[in-house]
Amino acid sequence: MKRKLSSYIGTAFFINVFAIISVGGICIMMVNDMVRNISHLEEESENVARIYRLNDRIQKTIYTVHSSIIDYDGSLKTDVMGMLDKIEDDLKKYKETEQQEQSPHVNEENILLDKLQDNLVGMRRVLDEIYQDLLIASPLDESGFKKLEGFGFNIHNLTQSINDLHFKTVSGLVKESYSKMYFILLLYLVSSAVGILASCVGYIVLTRHTIRPIINLASATEKISSGDLAIRLDTASETEIGTLYQSFNAMTAKLQEHEKKREDFNRTLESLVKERTRELRESEESLRRTQSELLRMEKIATLGQIATSVNHEIKTPLNVLYMNLQLLIRKINKCDIVENELKSGMLDLTEIINGEIARINEIIEEFVKYARFPAPNFKQNRINKILSDIAEMVTHNAHESDITIEVMPDETLDLLQIDEKMMIQALLNLCMNAIQAMPYGGLLRLASKKEGKCVKILIEDTGQGIEADDLQHIFDPFFTKKDGGLGFGLAIVQRIIENHKGAISCKSEVGQGTIFEIVLPIPPNSICQEII
Repeated sequence: MKRKLSSYIGTAFFINVFAIISVGGICIMMVNDMVRNISHLEEESENVARIYRLNDRIQKTIYTVHSSIIDYDGSLKTDVMGMLDKIEDDLKKYKETEQQEQSPHVNEENILLDKLQDNLVGMRRVLDEIYQDLLIASPLDESGFKKLEGFGFNIHNLTQSINDLHFKTVSGLVKESYSKMYFILLLYLVSSAVGILASCVGYIVLTRHTIRPIINLASATEKISSGDLAIRLDTASETEIGTLYQSFNAMTAKLQEHEKKREDFNRTLESLVKERTRELRESEESLRRTQSELLRMEKIATLGQIATSVNHEIKTPLNVLYMNLQLLIRKINKCDIVENELKSGMLDLTEIINGEIARINEIIEEFVKYARFPAPNFKQNRINKILSDIAEMVTHNAHESDITIEVMPDETLDLLQIDEKMMIQALLNLCMNAIQAMPYGGLLRLASKKEGKCVKILIEDTGQGIEADDLQHIFDPFFTKKDGGLGFGLAIVQRIIENHKGAISCKSEVGQGTIFEIVLPIPPNSICQEII
Protein backbone atom coordinates (compact mmCIF):
# COMPACT_ATOMS: atom_id res chain seq x y z
CA MET A 1 0.00 0.00 0.00
CA LYS A 2 1.43 3.37 -1.02
CA ARG A 3 1.94 5.90 1.73
CA LYS A 4 2.10 9.56 0.86
CA LEU A 5 4.96 11.65 2.14
CA SER A 6 2.59 14.60 2.35
CA SER A 7 0.49 12.67 4.91
CA TYR A 8 3.57 12.22 7.11
CA ILE A 9 4.43 15.90 6.78
CA GLY A 10 0.81 16.88 7.45
CA THR A 11 0.66 14.65 10.53
CA ALA A 12 3.93 16.05 11.85
CA PHE A 13 2.68 19.58 11.19
CA PHE A 14 -0.63 18.86 12.96
CA ILE A 15 1.15 17.34 15.97
CA ASN A 16 3.53 20.29 16.10
CA VAL A 17 0.71 22.84 15.92
CA PHE A 18 -1.34 20.88 18.48
CA ALA A 19 1.66 20.73 20.83
CA ILE A 20 2.32 24.45 20.42
CA ILE A 21 -1.35 25.34 21.01
CA SER A 22 -1.58 22.95 23.96
CA VAL A 23 1.60 24.25 25.63
CA GLY A 24 0.57 27.81 24.87
CA GLY A 25 -2.91 27.23 26.23
CA ILE A 26 -1.59 25.67 29.43
CA CYS A 27 0.88 28.54 29.86
CA ILE A 28 -1.89 31.08 29.26
CA MET A 29 -4.09 29.34 31.83
CA MET A 30 -1.24 29.30 34.32
CA VAL A 31 -0.42 32.95 33.70
CA ASN A 32 -4.12 33.82 34.02
CA ASP A 33 -4.20 32.04 37.40
CA MET A 34 -1.04 33.89 38.41
CA VAL A 35 -2.65 37.21 37.42
CA ARG A 36 -5.76 36.27 39.40
CA ASN A 37 -3.56 35.37 42.35
CA ILE A 38 -1.86 38.74 42.05
CA SER A 39 -5.30 40.36 42.11
CA HIS A 40 -6.17 38.32 45.22
CA LEU A 41 -2.85 39.33 46.72
CA GLU A 42 -3.72 42.96 46.13
CA GLU A 43 -7.13 42.42 47.73
CA GLU A 44 -5.62 40.58 50.68
CA SER A 45 -3.01 43.30 51.07
CA GLU A 46 -5.79 45.90 51.04
CA ASN A 47 -7.73 43.88 53.63
CA VAL A 48 -4.67 43.65 55.87
CA ALA A 49 -4.22 47.40 55.51
CA ARG A 50 -7.88 47.98 56.33
CA ILE A 51 -7.66 45.78 59.44
CA TYR A 52 -4.50 47.59 60.53
CA ARG A 53 -6.19 50.94 59.94
CA LEU A 54 -9.24 49.71 61.89
CA ASN A 55 -6.98 48.60 64.75
CA ASP A 56 -5.16 51.94 64.68
CA ARG A 57 -8.40 53.84 64.81
CA ILE A 58 -9.63 51.73 67.75
CA GLN A 59 -6.33 52.28 69.57
CA LYS A 60 -6.60 55.97 68.75
CA THR A 61 -10.09 55.98 70.19
CA ILE A 62 -8.80 54.35 73.36
CA TYR A 63 -5.98 56.91 73.45
CA THR A 64 -8.53 59.72 73.07
CA VAL A 65 -10.54 58.26 75.94
CA HIS A 66 -7.37 58.14 78.09
CA SER A 67 -6.62 61.75 77.25
CA SER A 68 -10.14 62.88 78.11
CA ILE A 69 -10.05 60.98 81.40
CA ILE A 70 -6.72 62.45 82.31
CA ASP A 71 -7.98 65.96 81.51
CA TYR A 72 -11.45 65.26 82.98
CA ASP A 73 -12.87 66.50 79.74
CA GLY A 74 -16.23 64.88 79.09
CA SER A 75 -16.83 66.97 76.04
CA LEU A 76 -14.85 64.46 73.90
CA LYS A 77 -17.52 61.80 74.37
CA THR A 78 -19.27 62.89 71.22
CA ASP A 79 -16.07 62.61 69.21
CA VAL A 80 -15.22 59.25 70.72
CA MET A 81 -18.68 57.88 70.08
CA GLY A 82 -18.53 59.21 66.52
CA MET A 83 -15.23 57.46 66.02
CA LEU A 84 -16.74 54.19 67.33
CA ASP A 85 -19.70 54.60 65.02
CA LYS A 86 -17.36 55.12 62.09
CA ILE A 87 -15.33 52.08 63.13
CA GLU A 88 -18.45 49.93 63.41
CA ASP A 89 -19.67 51.11 59.99
CA ASP A 90 -16.31 50.29 58.42
CA LEU A 91 -16.29 46.92 60.16
CA LYS A 92 -19.75 46.19 58.87
CA LYS A 93 -18.75 47.14 55.29
CA TYR A 94 -15.59 45.05 55.57
CA LYS A 95 -17.61 42.10 56.78
CA GLU A 96 -20.04 42.43 53.87
CA THR A 97 -17.13 42.71 51.42
CA GLU A 98 -15.47 39.57 52.82
CA GLN A 99 -18.69 37.62 52.58
CA GLN A 100 -19.00 38.65 48.91
CA GLU A 101 -15.42 37.70 48.07
CA GLN A 102 -15.77 34.23 49.57
CA SER A 103 -12.19 34.00 50.85
CA PRO A 104 -10.81 30.59 51.89
CA HIS A 105 -10.96 31.50 55.62
CA VAL A 106 -14.26 33.36 55.51
CA ASN A 107 -15.84 31.32 58.30
CA GLU A 108 -12.96 31.77 60.71
CA GLU A 109 -12.74 35.44 59.78
CA ASN A 110 -16.49 35.90 60.38
CA ILE A 111 -16.10 34.44 63.83
CA LEU A 112 -13.23 36.79 64.57
CA LEU A 113 -15.16 39.74 63.12
CA ASP A 114 -18.15 38.86 65.30
CA LYS A 115 -15.90 38.78 68.32
CA LEU A 116 -14.44 42.10 67.24
CA GLN A 117 -17.95 43.48 66.93
CA ASP A 118 -18.82 42.23 70.40
CA ASN A 119 -15.69 43.84 71.82
CA LEU A 120 -16.66 47.13 70.19
CA VAL A 121 -20.13 46.87 71.71
CA GLY A 122 -18.60 46.09 75.13
CA MET A 123 -16.16 48.95 74.66
CA ARG A 124 -19.09 51.29 73.90
CA ARG A 125 -20.80 50.28 77.23
CA VAL A 126 -17.64 50.87 79.18
CA LEU A 127 -17.15 54.25 77.49
CA ASP A 128 -20.72 55.21 78.42
CA GLU A 129 -20.06 54.35 82.07
CA ILE A 130 -16.73 56.21 82.06
CA TYR A 131 -18.08 59.36 80.48
CA GLN A 132 -21.17 59.27 82.72
CA ASP A 133 -18.91 59.32 85.79
CA LEU A 134 -16.97 62.19 84.27
CA LEU A 135 -20.15 64.19 83.72
CA ILE A 136 -21.30 63.77 87.34
CA ALA A 137 -17.74 64.35 88.51
CA SER A 138 -17.79 61.20 90.57
CA PRO A 139 -14.62 59.27 91.25
CA LEU A 140 -13.66 57.01 88.33
CA ASP A 141 -13.94 53.27 88.74
CA GLU A 142 -10.67 51.46 87.97
CA SER A 143 -12.58 48.42 86.79
CA GLY A 144 -13.83 50.51 83.84
CA PHE A 145 -10.29 51.34 82.87
CA LYS A 146 -9.29 47.71 83.14
CA LYS A 147 -12.24 46.67 81.00
CA LEU A 148 -11.38 49.33 78.45
CA GLU A 149 -7.77 48.11 78.39
CA GLY A 150 -8.98 44.54 78.13
CA PHE A 151 -11.22 45.37 75.19
CA GLY A 152 -8.30 47.22 73.52
CA PHE A 153 -6.02 44.26 74.08
CA ASN A 154 -8.64 41.81 72.76
CA ILE A 155 -9.33 43.99 69.74
CA HIS A 156 -5.58 44.12 68.99
CA ASN A 157 -5.32 40.33 69.26
CA LEU A 158 -8.43 39.85 67.10
CA THR A 159 -7.12 42.16 64.37
CA GLN A 160 -3.80 40.33 64.49
CA SER A 161 -5.61 36.99 64.17
CA ILE A 162 -7.65 38.34 61.24
CA ASN A 163 -4.44 39.54 59.56
CA ASP A 164 -2.82 36.17 60.23
CA LEU A 165 -5.66 34.61 58.25
CA HIS A 166 -4.98 37.06 55.46
CA PHE A 167 -1.24 36.41 55.69
CA LYS A 168 -1.95 32.69 55.44
CA THR A 169 -4.05 33.37 52.33
CA VAL A 170 -1.27 35.55 50.89
CA SER A 171 1.30 32.85 51.61
CA GLY A 172 -0.89 30.26 49.90
CA LEU A 173 -1.35 32.49 46.86
CA VAL A 174 2.40 33.16 46.67
CA LYS A 175 3.20 29.44 46.94
CA GLU A 176 0.60 28.66 44.30
CA SER A 177 2.05 31.33 42.00
CA TYR A 178 5.57 29.97 42.52
CA SER A 179 4.42 26.44 41.82
CA LYS A 180 2.68 27.54 38.64
CA MET A 181 5.73 29.57 37.62
CA TYR A 182 7.97 26.51 38.17
CA PHE A 183 5.46 24.39 36.27
CA ILE A 184 5.58 26.86 33.36
CA LEU A 185 9.41 26.76 33.46
CA LEU A 186 9.38 22.97 33.58
CA LEU A 187 6.85 22.87 30.76
CA TYR A 188 9.08 25.24 28.75
CA LEU A 189 12.16 23.10 29.35
CA VAL A 190 10.33 19.85 28.57
CA SER A 191 8.69 21.31 25.44
CA SER A 192 12.05 22.76 24.34
CA ALA A 193 13.78 19.41 24.87
CA VAL A 194 10.97 17.58 23.08
CA GLY A 195 11.04 20.19 20.29
CA ILE A 196 14.83 19.88 19.88
CA LEU A 197 14.60 16.08 19.95
CA ALA A 198 11.71 16.15 17.48
CA SER A 199 13.68 18.54 15.25
CA CYS A 200 16.72 16.22 15.31
CA VAL A 201 14.56 13.18 14.61
CA GLY A 202 12.73 15.12 11.89
CA TYR A 203 16.03 16.22 10.36
CA ILE A 204 17.37 12.65 10.39
CA VAL A 205 14.15 11.25 8.94
CA LEU A 206 13.93 14.05 6.36
CA THR A 207 17.58 13.57 5.38
CA ARG A 208 17.30 9.79 5.15
CA HIS A 209 13.96 9.60 3.38
CA THR A 210 13.90 12.82 1.35
CA ILE A 211 17.16 14.77 1.03
CA ARG A 212 19.49 11.80 0.52
CA PRO A 213 17.19 10.15 -2.07
CA ILE A 214 17.00 13.49 -3.91
CA ILE A 215 20.83 13.78 -3.83
CA ASN A 216 21.10 10.20 -5.16
CA LEU A 217 18.58 11.09 -7.87
CA ALA A 218 20.59 14.19 -8.82
CA SER A 219 23.80 12.14 -8.97
CA ALA A 220 22.10 9.51 -11.12
CA THR A 221 20.79 12.25 -13.41
CA GLU A 222 24.34 13.58 -13.86
CA LYS A 223 25.55 10.07 -14.76
CA ILE A 224 22.74 9.75 -17.30
CA SER A 225 23.71 13.11 -18.81
CA SER A 226 27.27 11.75 -19.17
CA GLY A 227 25.95 8.72 -21.10
CA ASP A 228 25.57 6.01 -18.42
CA LEU A 229 22.06 4.71 -19.12
CA ALA A 230 22.55 1.45 -17.19
CA ILE A 231 22.20 3.13 -13.78
CA ARG A 232 19.21 2.17 -11.61
CA LEU A 233 18.08 3.40 -8.18
CA ASP A 234 16.96 0.97 -5.45
CA THR A 235 14.70 1.99 -2.58
CA ALA A 236 12.29 0.34 -0.15
CA SER A 237 10.33 3.56 0.32
CA GLU A 238 6.59 3.35 -0.26
CA THR A 239 6.18 7.13 -0.38
CA GLU A 240 6.32 9.54 -3.32
CA ILE A 241 10.14 9.10 -3.29
CA GLY A 242 9.68 5.41 -4.07
CA THR A 243 7.24 6.31 -6.85
CA LEU A 244 9.75 8.87 -8.17
CA TYR A 245 12.53 6.24 -8.15
CA GLN A 246 10.31 3.77 -9.98
CA SER A 247 9.43 6.42 -12.58
CA PHE A 248 13.14 7.29 -12.90
CA ASN A 249 14.08 3.62 -13.41
CA ALA A 250 11.30 3.22 -15.98
CA MET A 251 12.51 6.35 -17.78
CA THR A 252 16.15 5.18 -17.85
CA ALA A 253 15.04 1.73 -19.02
CA LYS A 254 13.14 3.29 -21.91
CA LEU A 255 16.06 5.60 -22.67
CA GLN A 256 18.42 2.62 -22.66
CA GLU A 257 16.05 0.69 -24.89
CA HIS A 258 15.78 3.62 -27.29
CA GLU A 259 19.56 4.09 -27.19
CA LYS A 260 20.03 0.39 -27.97
CA LYS A 261 17.57 0.64 -30.85
CA ARG A 262 19.38 3.77 -32.06
CA GLU A 263 22.75 2.01 -31.84
CA ASP A 264 21.34 -1.03 -33.63
CA PHE A 265 19.90 1.26 -36.28
CA ASN A 266 23.22 3.11 -36.58
CA ARG A 267 25.10 -0.18 -36.84
CA THR A 268 22.66 -1.42 -39.46
CA LEU A 269 22.86 1.88 -41.30
CA GLU A 270 26.65 1.88 -41.02
CA SER A 271 26.75 -1.68 -42.28
CA LEU A 272 24.50 -0.76 -45.19
CA VAL A 273 26.60 2.33 -45.91
CA LYS A 274 29.78 0.25 -45.77
CA GLU A 275 28.21 -2.37 -47.99
CA ARG A 276 27.01 0.24 -50.43
CA THR A 277 30.38 2.00 -50.25
CA ARG A 278 32.13 -1.30 -50.87
CA GLU A 279 29.83 -1.97 -53.80
CA LEU A 280 30.45 1.53 -55.13
CA ARG A 281 34.19 1.08 -54.67
CA GLU A 282 34.04 -2.29 -56.38
CA SER A 283 31.97 -0.76 -59.16
CA GLU A 284 34.35 2.18 -59.40
CA GLU A 285 37.35 -0.13 -59.28
CA SER A 286 35.74 -2.44 -61.78
CA LEU A 287 35.02 0.53 -64.01
CA ARG A 288 38.54 1.84 -63.52
CA ARG A 289 39.98 -1.58 -64.22
CA THR A 290 37.74 -1.93 -67.25
CA GLN A 291 38.82 1.48 -68.52
CA SER A 292 42.44 0.63 -67.75
CA GLU A 293 42.01 -2.70 -69.44
CA LEU A 294 40.43 -1.05 -72.47
CA LEU A 295 43.25 1.48 -72.62
CA ARG A 296 45.77 -1.29 -72.14
CA MET A 297 44.13 -3.42 -74.83
CA GLU A 298 43.98 -0.41 -77.12
CA LYS A 299 47.62 0.29 -76.34
CA ILE A 300 48.54 -3.36 -76.89
CA ALA A 301 46.54 -3.44 -80.12
CA THR A 302 48.31 -0.29 -81.25
CA LEU A 303 51.64 -1.74 -80.23
CA GLY A 304 50.70 -4.93 -82.08
CA GLN A 305 50.00 -3.00 -85.23
CA ILE A 306 53.17 -1.04 -84.77
CA ALA A 307 55.06 -4.27 -84.10
CA THR A 308 53.62 -5.85 -87.24
CA SER A 309 54.55 -2.80 -89.26
CA VAL A 310 57.98 -2.60 -87.65
CA ASN A 311 58.53 -6.31 -88.13
CA HIS A 312 57.57 -5.98 -91.78
CA GLU A 313 59.01 -2.58 -92.62
CA ILE A 314 62.25 -2.83 -90.65
CA LYS A 315 63.03 -6.48 -90.21
CA THR A 316 62.70 -7.32 -93.92
CA PRO A 317 65.23 -4.67 -95.01
CA LEU A 318 67.32 -5.60 -92.02
CA ASN A 319 67.39 -9.24 -93.20
CA VAL A 320 68.39 -8.08 -96.67
CA LEU A 321 71.08 -5.91 -95.15
CA TYR A 322 72.30 -8.84 -93.05
CA MET A 323 72.42 -11.20 -96.08
CA ASN A 324 74.30 -8.65 -98.19
CA LEU A 325 76.70 -8.09 -95.32
CA GLN A 326 77.42 -11.81 -95.23
CA LEU A 327 78.07 -11.82 -98.97
CA LEU A 328 80.35 -8.80 -98.54
CA ILE A 329 82.29 -10.60 -95.85
CA ARG A 330 82.78 -13.66 -98.12
CA LYS A 331 83.96 -11.49 -100.97
CA ILE A 332 86.38 -9.65 -98.76
CA ASN A 333 87.73 -12.97 -97.50
CA LYS A 334 88.12 -14.31 -101.12
CA CYS A 335 89.58 -11.11 -102.49
CA ASP A 336 93.37 -10.97 -102.90
CA ILE A 337 94.35 -7.85 -101.11
CA VAL A 338 98.03 -7.21 -100.75
CA GLU A 339 97.73 -5.09 -97.64
CA ASN A 340 96.50 -7.24 -94.76
CA GLU A 341 95.83 -4.18 -92.63
CA LEU A 342 93.29 -2.91 -95.15
CA LYS A 343 91.61 -6.28 -95.29
CA SER A 344 91.56 -6.52 -91.47
CA GLY A 345 90.09 -3.01 -91.20
CA MET A 346 87.33 -3.86 -93.64
CA LEU A 347 86.46 -7.02 -91.69
CA ASP A 348 86.36 -5.03 -88.45
CA LEU A 349 83.89 -2.64 -89.98
CA THR A 350 81.72 -5.50 -91.19
CA GLU A 351 81.83 -7.00 -87.69
CA ILE A 352 80.64 -3.72 -86.17
CA ILE A 353 77.81 -3.53 -88.71
CA ASN A 354 76.91 -7.13 -87.98
CA GLY A 355 76.76 -6.42 -84.23
CA GLU A 356 74.52 -3.39 -84.70
CA ILE A 357 72.23 -5.40 -86.98
CA ALA A 358 72.01 -8.10 -84.28
CA ARG A 359 71.26 -5.46 -81.60
CA ILE A 360 68.54 -3.89 -83.75
CA ASN A 361 67.09 -7.31 -84.37
CA GLU A 362 67.11 -8.05 -80.61
CA ILE A 363 65.31 -4.76 -79.89
CA ILE A 364 62.71 -5.59 -82.54
CA GLU A 365 62.25 -9.07 -81.08
CA GLU A 366 61.77 -7.70 -77.52
CA PHE A 367 59.34 -5.07 -78.79
CA VAL A 368 57.31 -7.62 -80.72
CA LYS A 369 57.41 -9.95 -77.72
CA TYR A 370 56.12 -7.14 -75.45
CA ALA A 371 53.44 -6.08 -77.95
CA ARG A 372 52.22 -9.61 -78.64
CA PHE A 373 52.40 -10.83 -75.03
CA PRO A 374 50.47 -14.12 -74.68
CA ALA A 375 47.55 -14.51 -72.25
CA PRO A 376 48.41 -16.26 -68.96
CA ASN A 377 47.52 -19.90 -68.42
CA PHE A 378 45.99 -19.84 -64.91
CA LYS A 379 46.43 -22.88 -62.70
CA GLN A 380 46.41 -23.59 -58.96
CA ASN A 381 49.92 -22.91 -57.66
CA ARG A 382 51.65 -22.18 -54.34
CA ILE A 383 53.38 -18.83 -54.34
CA ASN A 384 55.59 -19.85 -51.41
CA LYS A 385 57.06 -22.71 -53.47
CA ILE A 386 57.70 -20.34 -56.37
CA LEU A 387 59.55 -17.95 -54.02
CA SER A 388 61.67 -20.85 -52.70
CA ASP A 389 62.47 -22.05 -56.24
CA ILE A 390 63.51 -18.53 -57.33
CA ALA A 391 65.74 -18.23 -54.24
CA GLU A 392 67.51 -21.42 -55.30
CA MET A 393 67.82 -20.15 -58.90
CA VAL A 394 69.64 -16.96 -57.90
CA THR A 395 71.69 -18.48 -55.05
CA HIS A 396 74.83 -18.87 -57.18
CA ASN A 397 74.76 -15.29 -58.50
CA ALA A 398 73.99 -13.98 -55.01
CA HIS A 399 76.94 -15.80 -53.42
CA GLU A 400 79.27 -14.40 -56.04
CA SER A 401 78.26 -10.87 -54.94
CA ASP A 402 78.31 -11.77 -51.22
CA ILE A 403 74.51 -11.35 -50.97
CA THR A 404 72.40 -13.05 -48.29
CA ILE A 405 69.01 -14.39 -49.39
CA GLU A 406 66.17 -14.48 -46.87
CA VAL A 407 62.79 -16.10 -47.64
CA MET A 408 59.82 -15.24 -45.32
CA PRO A 409 56.74 -17.13 -46.53
CA ASP A 410 53.25 -16.81 -44.98
CA GLU A 411 52.27 -20.40 -44.24
CA THR A 412 48.56 -19.50 -44.08
CA LEU A 413 48.42 -18.71 -47.80
CA ASP A 414 46.06 -20.75 -49.96
CA LEU A 415 46.56 -21.80 -53.56
CA LEU A 416 46.55 -18.99 -56.13
CA GLN A 417 45.25 -18.93 -59.69
CA ILE A 418 48.46 -17.90 -61.52
CA ASP A 419 50.57 -18.71 -64.56
CA GLU A 420 53.62 -20.33 -62.97
CA LYS A 421 56.04 -19.65 -65.84
CA MET A 422 55.06 -15.99 -66.19
CA MET A 423 55.18 -15.43 -62.41
CA ILE A 424 58.64 -17.03 -62.23
CA GLN A 425 59.74 -14.81 -65.14
CA ALA A 426 58.49 -11.66 -63.37
CA LEU A 427 59.90 -12.48 -59.91
CA LEU A 428 63.17 -13.73 -61.35
CA ASN A 429 63.57 -10.48 -63.28
CA LEU A 430 63.05 -8.49 -60.05
CA CYS A 431 65.53 -10.66 -58.12
CA MET A 432 68.21 -10.34 -60.81
CA ASN A 433 67.75 -6.56 -60.85
CA ALA A 434 68.15 -6.57 -57.04
CA ILE A 435 71.37 -8.64 -57.23
CA GLN A 436 72.78 -6.29 -59.90
CA ALA A 437 71.97 -3.33 -57.59
CA MET A 438 74.15 -4.85 -54.79
CA PRO A 439 77.62 -5.39 -56.38
CA TYR A 440 79.31 -5.18 -52.96
CA GLY A 441 76.97 -7.47 -51.06
CA GLY A 442 73.77 -6.96 -49.09
CA LEU A 443 70.47 -8.62 -48.23
CA LEU A 444 67.81 -9.90 -50.61
CA ARG A 445 64.50 -10.66 -48.90
CA LEU A 446 61.59 -12.51 -50.54
CA ALA A 447 58.39 -12.44 -48.46
CA SER A 448 54.73 -13.24 -48.81
CA LYS A 449 51.87 -12.05 -46.61
CA LYS A 450 48.13 -12.55 -46.66
CA GLU A 451 45.99 -9.42 -46.35
CA GLY A 452 42.27 -10.05 -46.52
CA LYS A 453 41.38 -11.56 -49.86
CA CYS A 454 44.76 -10.68 -51.35
CA VAL A 455 48.38 -11.75 -51.08
CA LYS A 456 51.29 -9.32 -50.96
CA ILE A 457 54.73 -10.35 -52.33
CA LEU A 458 57.75 -8.29 -51.32
CA ILE A 459 61.10 -8.27 -53.13
CA GLU A 460 63.43 -6.18 -50.96
CA ASP A 461 67.09 -5.34 -51.36
CA THR A 462 69.65 -3.14 -49.61
CA GLY A 463 71.27 -1.94 -52.81
CA GLN A 464 71.99 1.42 -54.39
CA GLY A 465 68.36 2.47 -54.69
CA ILE A 466 66.54 4.38 -57.42
CA GLU A 467 66.45 8.13 -57.74
CA ALA A 468 63.10 9.77 -57.06
CA ASP A 469 62.85 11.27 -60.55
CA ASP A 470 63.28 7.84 -62.14
CA LEU A 471 60.69 6.01 -60.01
CA GLN A 472 57.73 7.20 -62.11
CA HIS A 473 59.35 5.94 -65.34
CA ILE A 474 60.77 2.55 -64.37
CA PHE A 475 57.78 0.64 -65.79
CA ASP A 476 57.83 2.53 -69.11
CA PRO A 477 59.07 0.61 -72.17
CA PHE A 478 62.57 1.57 -73.43
CA PHE A 479 63.42 3.23 -70.07
CA THR A 480 66.65 1.91 -68.59
CA LYS A 481 69.73 3.13 -66.73
CA LYS A 482 71.77 -0.06 -67.21
CA ASP A 483 74.48 -0.34 -69.81
CA GLY A 484 73.26 -2.59 -72.60
CA GLY A 485 69.73 -2.67 -71.23
CA LEU A 486 66.74 -2.54 -73.59
CA GLY A 487 64.17 -1.10 -71.10
CA PHE A 488 61.59 -3.89 -71.41
CA GLY A 489 62.28 -5.90 -68.22
CA LEU A 490 60.09 -4.04 -65.71
CA ALA A 491 57.52 -3.23 -68.40
CA ILE A 492 57.10 -6.98 -69.01
CA VAL A 493 56.94 -7.60 -65.23
CA GLN A 494 54.12 -5.04 -64.97
CA ARG A 495 52.30 -6.69 -67.92
CA ILE A 496 52.52 -10.07 -66.21
CA ILE A 497 51.18 -8.72 -62.87
CA GLU A 498 48.36 -6.76 -64.54
CA ASN A 499 47.39 -9.84 -66.57
CA HIS A 500 46.97 -11.58 -63.19
CA LYS A 501 44.53 -8.80 -62.09
CA GLY A 502 47.13 -7.52 -59.65
CA ALA A 503 49.28 -4.43 -59.14
CA ILE A 504 52.94 -3.65 -58.61
CA SER A 505 54.58 -0.65 -56.92
CA CYS A 506 58.08 0.40 -55.98
CA LYS A 507 59.52 2.24 -52.96
CA SER A 508 63.15 3.21 -53.00
CA GLU A 509 65.69 5.53 -51.37
CA VAL A 510 69.10 6.16 -52.81
CA GLY A 511 71.71 4.38 -50.72
CA GLN A 512 69.08 2.56 -48.62
CA GLY A 513 67.60 0.00 -50.99
CA THR A 514 64.45 -0.80 -52.96
CA ILE A 515 61.22 -2.63 -52.21
CA PHE A 516 58.92 -3.98 -54.93
CA GLU A 517 55.40 -4.79 -53.70
CA ILE A 518 53.19 -7.10 -55.74
CA VAL A 519 49.55 -7.60 -54.78
CA LEU A 520 47.60 -10.52 -56.26
CA PRO A 521 43.99 -11.56 -55.64
CA ILE A 522 43.39 -14.89 -53.94
CA PRO A 523 39.88 -15.31 -55.39
CA PRO A 524 40.18 -14.41 -59.11
CA ASN A 525 37.64 -11.53 -58.96
CA SER A 526 38.88 -9.80 -55.79
CA ILE A 527 39.97 -6.15 -55.83
CA CYS A 528 43.46 -5.61 -54.45
CA GLN A 529 44.72 -2.36 -55.94
CA GLU A 530 43.69 -0.32 -52.89
CA ILE A 531 46.18 -2.27 -50.74
CA ILE A 532 49.14 -0.81 -52.67
